[in-house]
Amino acid sequence: MNQIQVLLHTALIDSGHIEKCGLLTRDTSEIKTTSVGYKLEQSDVDTLVNAFNQPTALRKKGLYFNEVYYTCIRADNESIYAKENDRGLILIKTKVYVLFGTFNDRMNPAIAIEAIEKLGDYFKAKEQ
Repeated sequence: MNQIQVLLHTALIDSGHIEKCGLLTRDTSEIKTTSVGYKLEQSDVDTLVNAFNQPTALRKKGLYFNEVYYTCIRADNESIYAKENDRGLILIKTKVYVLFGTFNDRMNPAIAIEAIEKLGDYFKAKEQ
């Protein structure tokens, strides 16, 4: 694992509050890293990176990611929260990245959001 992947695992996956996660580069729509064994299609990467472009439309239409249609709960310039039944998707935009994480029905949504937000704050403080 590379250093950023270790950070994602330590802060998110090992906590037991996030199921899968990743860090995407905003300018190039490239995958910086994901949780171990998690594969993303380029269309999913593009969906997440572009999600912040039209938050109003996103709130109305939701988004399709990783073969799941998510209803948007919150969308603004810095974060997006979406759900599908008892599962969820959280996106955080930083200067350089889009950080995302998913949680399942055995995980507490509020704690999952807090974990992703805190890691997002870390990247923002480093101006990344």
